[in-house]
Amino acid sequence: MEALSGAAVVIERGELTQKEGTRRFRTAISLTMGARDIAQYVSAYSEGVSAARRNPIGEEVIYVVSGTGTCYIDGYSYALDAGTAVYVPPGSVYQIENLDQRGRSVSDLEIVSVCCPEDKDVESGINPLVRPPQDTKPFRTVREQDVEAIAAGDRTFKILVNPDLGAHRVTQFLGVIPPGRAPMHHHTYEEAIYVIEGEGRLHTVDGDTPFKAGSSIYLPRLVSHCLENTGSASIRLLGVFHPSGSPSAIYDD
Repeated sequence: MEALSGAAVVIERGELTQKEGTRRFRTAISLTMGARDIAQYVSAYSEGVSAARRNPIGEEVIYVVSGTGTCYIDGYSYALDAGTAVYVPPGSVYQIENLDQRGRSVSDLEIVSVCCPEDKDVESGINPLVRPPQDTKPFRTVREQDVEAIAAGDRTFKILVNPDLGAHRVTQFLGVIPPGRAPMHHHTYEEAIYVIEGEGRLHTVDGDTPFKAGSSIYLPRLVSHCLENTGSASIRLLGVFHPSGSPSAIYDD
């Protein structure tokens, strides 16, 4: 497990060595590695229904990289497919099911999730809620395909999870970076990134590090950096940051 030590770091794609029922996962970013308020997990769910989980104090945001299935939150069901973002409020009980509409699993359901704060006190394997507590189904998911892109210079982003879905601590977005390099800058928030497609380099005052699809990137608050797209195609990345705000809020260095 790589120590972050308050610096911007690229975490390479690794094996999913941790297991919890139908879920295999790895911890890409965590407090024990040096993060402050956020933790990122990369998971693959095999066929069936996962163990029920409850994070008593933390918000969790989920993004489906590939596959189809269902997320059950407090007894309500939400359809999942590639590009679906999910908000799980503190105290909610949720499960992930990897089955298509015909009741079959074709492949693993790949998910990237971020907790804020880290889910150190999570309860796993508890009894799931089978009956919704109220008649009105809460709005908990959004599909990337249904969100309008916002331009920020030559880059674009889509806001997936923010206060509109009930999130108070984090913002989740999808960013697109064309070939090229932006000026060095910093943010006032802490950020966990997952590279969905593309390749490039993370530049900091200490040097530069390559990244590619499957890499995670940790960006502490106020650290000067930039992401360069060194390939011929656009980079697609998933970002989650705390405190919540706008991904376009950058400060030149």
